Amino acid sequence: MPKLKLMIPKEFYKEEIRDEYLVSTKLKKVWAVELDLLHELLQVCKRHNIKFFAFAGTLLGAIRHKGFIPWDDDMDICMDRENYKKLLHVADEFQEPYFLQTALSDREFFFGYARLRNSESTGLIIGNESPEYNNGIYIDIFVLDGYIEDEKKLHRQLKKRKWLQRFASHYYWEPYHSKGRKIIAHWLLKKMARVLWSYEELIEKFDRNLSKYTHDTDRLALMTHTYDFICKYWCNKADLLAIKWVPFEMLEIPIPANYDSMLKNMYGDYMVFPPVEKRGIWHGGILEFAPDIPYREYMKKFFLKIIFI
Repeated sequence: MPKLKLMIPKEFYKEEIRDEYLVSTKLKKVWAVELDLLHELLQVCKRHNIKFFAFAGTLLGAIRHKGFIPWDDDMDICMDRENYKKLLHVADEFQEPYFLQTALSDREFFFGYARLRNSESTGLIIGNESPEYNNGIYIDIFVLDGYIEDEKKLHRQLKKRKWLQRFASHYYWEPYHSKGRKIIAHWLLKKMARVLWSYEELIEKFDRNLSKYTHDTDRLALMTHTYDFICKYWCNKADLLAIKWVPFEMLEIPIPANYDSMLKNMYGDYMVFPPVEKRGIWHGGILEFAPDIPYREYMKKFFLKIIFI
């Protein structure tokens, strides 16, 4: 296990059954790293008056379980664009092993939001196996931007975002496992992007697209995500004005006071548990965790395994 600043009781790591689901010691270790990351984020944001709140599955976990959803393995945090910019300005306060990963701090990372990583652990997202990419266990720091009511304007915005995202994601990324047409498409997109913009200009253009309608609407959403996500994962600007603190494992975390309507919009009857057979499959085949191994060491073994298969 990496050394954590947050004091976590030894009993926390014990395997246990929560809500009819077996939570393994390995998953507890992943949770511990994520809780430590959240604790570090809380400290930095408190010093600089940066406001954020739990979102999506973490918000649901806070209300329904007073901690992690037993079959969940990640953490979702949200803030508006103004607070996100403030966070980026103090990114150097996250010292090793903590790393604030953005499109500019890790140029093989491109999502339009940020991840706070612990570099002494491994949280590998399949498809991002580059040795130059930080694959430490992480928490997501999502950004909320204006969600325009006009469907035509929204779809034009998303269409433009799609192309900007393609250019940005291919600017530095190397296609380690791609073949044939995918390789050709990659090099064409890369060539076009580098002719049209510097990388910094392209990222700025992408961010402007996301926040294009922030001053024209009272709604905020995950404009980095798909249309279906945008329609569910949103809130009103007024929801960000009233924040309350609730228990989450051994921490207290901020959530919107209007969490009930937000969760209903995301999940419907959110207090009802999913069927047993659907628990724990959200990230199946997508994430690989090794909380005891720094990602640099894990990646060496990962590539050796590929070579000898």
